[in-house]
Amino acid sequence: MSGEVFKGIKKALFLPLFLIAAIVSFSFATPPDPRIVADGNRCVELVFQERFADAHAVANGIIRQYPDSPAGYFFRAAIYHYQMIYLRRNAFERQLIEATERGIQLGTQNRNRSDWDNFFLAATIGVQGNFDRVNGRLVSSLKLATRSMEIFRDLDEEKVIDILYGTGVYDYWIGANARLLWWMPGVRDNRPRALANLERVRREGVFTRQIVLYDLMEMYLNERRWQDAADIANEVLARYPNNSVALWALYEALDGMRNIEERNEVAARISARIDLERDNADQRRFFDRRTRRNSETR
Repeated sequence: MSGEVFKGIKKALFLPLFLIAAIVSFSFATPPDPRIVADGNRCVELVFQERFADAHAVANGIIRQYPDSPAGYFFRAAIYHYQMIYLRRNAFERQLIEATERGIQLGTQNRNRSDWDNFFLAATIGVQGNFDRVNGRLVSSLKLATRSMEIFRDLDEEKVIDILYGTGVYDYWIGANARLLWWMPGVRDNRPRALANLERVRREGVFTRQIVLYDLMEMYLNERRWQDAADIANEVLARYPNNSVALWALYEALDGMRNIEERNEVAARISARIDLERDNADQRRFFDRRTRRNSETR
């Protein structure tokens, strides 16, 4: 894996936006309420802008509008998840767990009422699984991921192109860690197929076309495909110049290509972004540790 920024299944710091995307990514034959689609897309946009308080306000509106749906709780949990990644500390763990538990409860109560409800349930389970993965609870995260995938794989991906996003992310990281997961039945390294599916989503996805860029940056860094990762990072930064995920991905890619001068320029941009935060001690420690290590190894 590439340093401390991207560590896959063991200790991912920038997890794929698997579940921020999940709700708005599904092209149902009978589509979900347009209000949820619009508000879901707004949540994604605000997370990319790292305007987390505004994203929470939108998620809270979904909960008020649809109190019996897991959708709003899913968004609430996912926003907390990426907010903690941004802050570099688990400041909202209790709130995330409360949101996922409530969302899973509602989704289970509504199981099989519609594909729409099943999709929300799978997405909410996945948020909890990703959080457990970040915190080193591998067995728990795998159980939750498997439970989520069982629901996703029941959906017809020929009718629902964006479902390839969820299965592609899962298949890639299972394959990348196949040796660690030798004890799991049926584990295969299907990374080439997973990447191809995610590139297809990048071209054809209805709602995941933008979000899949986060995942591809992480995966191309893991594959040491530095230029591919840099190209996608620059694509994101063209629209969101201060996006910390893309800035760190570009930093890692330039370091991998030994482009030290440009790497250091990106480091300066990241540092300036951190300086804008009042409570930035954890972000600063991470930055100092990561940049010091790269400087020592070159």
